[in-house]
Amino acid sequence: MEMKTKTEWFLEWLLKQDFEKDRNDIHAELRRRKENPDWERPMVMYCVRKSGHKFIKKKEIAVVIDQMPWQQRARTAETHWYHVVYKRPATDVEWKENRINNTVRRYTVWPYFIQNRGTVDKIISHIIQDDLENYHIEPGIISDIISAFEEFYKRKIRIFRIEYPQQLSISFNE
Repeated sequence: MEMKTKTEWFLEWLLKQDFEKDRNDIHAELRRRKENPDWERPMVMYCVRKSGHKFIKKKEIAVVIDQMPWQQRARTAETHWYHVVYKRPATDVEWKENRINNTVRRYTVWPYFIQNRGTVDKIISHIIQDDLENYHIEPGIISDIISAFEEFYKRKIRIFRIEYPQQLSISFNE
């Protein structure tokens, strides 16, 4: 077996590179960013934890906000730990929330654990209600999210309104 010098190895590597394609990709990306003012907008992904992971055995549904949507190769959690059911761009409220938090982490995950007490229907109902009330998602997108989960679980998902407990204020008149 012949050992290559650093110069030979470098020349071989240079010959394998396609600099013309790289330059064209850079120009296409710059053109896309110029035409699309919201190129920095995070992506919100509705995911289900893959069960085949070596150490993590918990079942969960996660709402993942990707802080770096412009990096096409930065999708490790999306493909490794989770199966993405639905993707949508973040709303203005979510985008503003992420800018205020100014987190350096690539992914912010809000998991909803599937246990005996938390059925899939309750978890998805909670996610949908949260999206409708806090983030003002359009009803058309909500129905797309529900149908994506129904297609993933291959059954009809019952959506219902979640009632939050309220603190009673009791005053005694004297």
